[in-house]
Amino acid sequence: MKRKYGYLLLESVISLTSIVILIIVLYSVFVFTINLKLRIEDKIELQQQSLEIIKSMEGIISNSMGIINVSNDEETFKKTTSIKCRYVDENITNNEENITNKEIILNERRNKLFVNSLNGENSQAGGYEIGDYVDEMYVSITNDGQYVNIKLKLSKRSQNYETKFKIKIWNFSKSI
Repeated sequence: MKRKYGYLLLESVISLTSIVILIIVLYSVFVFTINLKLRIEDKIELQQQSLEIIKSMEGIISNSMGIINVSNDEETFKKTTSIKCRYVDENITNNEENITNKEIILNERRNKLFVNSLNGENSQAGGYEIGDYVDEMYVSITNDGQYVNIKLKLSKRSQNYETKFKIKIWNFSKSI
């Protein structure tokens, strides 16, 4: 009778090959799930960021008296990096010096939206940030300036997100 005392070289090679294949499959599944998780997190962050931007822009624009620097092309979006909002009617002498015009500025180099206060046509230092990941901003004005349509394009890594929204200017003044 012959006795078997251990593994043969062939058995060792086959078992090592099957273990390596199993490890490669598990590693590729792990990498795939990590990438999927990152893409989902990026998409959610872009959606949340756009909601925060919309909320901030609605507060600024809807409380203004109108938009200063965007033409009234009905339903035609114009690419812009700045939206200037009129808060003070210059035809009426107003003693309140605390009220100034505001400007929403897209810094294309940093992909961020900022709000600055304006004195005349010059912006003051000390603005604040209202959003990240913004690549492009488009604006159109409808109903003789009472409504502002805004389209934002946001991106983070490989994820892109686009949002459109409409803002009614509650304190609209035709004198602008």
